Amino acid sequence: MPLPLSSPTGAPSSEQRRRSHRARCLLQGSCVFNDGASTLDVIVRNISQTGARIVGNELICLPKAFELRIIDTSGGYSSKKARIIWRTEAAAGVAFVD
Repeated sequence: MPLPLSSPTGAPSSEQRRRSHRARCLLQGSCVFNDGASTLDVIVRNISQTGARIVGNELICLPKAFELRIIDTSGGYSSKKARIIWRTEAAAGVAFVD
C-alpha cells in the first residue's frame, strides 16, 4: 500500500514541496565557514540538484550560509554554496545557492 502524499491535515508532504527529487546517499562532507577558518564534518544522507540533508554533531553551531564540500572517492571534493532551510540538533536541510 503506498504512503500518503499529504499529512492528515491535507498539507503537502516535504517531498511534494521540493523542487527536485532527492536521492539517498551516504557521503562524507565538510561545512566550511568563517572565511575558511572553521569546518564541521557531516554526512550527506540525501542530495538533489537543489539541496541536501546533512547529519552530524553540533549542527546547531552552523551559520545560516556556508560552503558544503562533498568528498569523492579519489580524495578530491565538489563544493557548493549552501544555506540552511531547516535544522534540528543532529540534522539539517540545506538549499544550494547559485
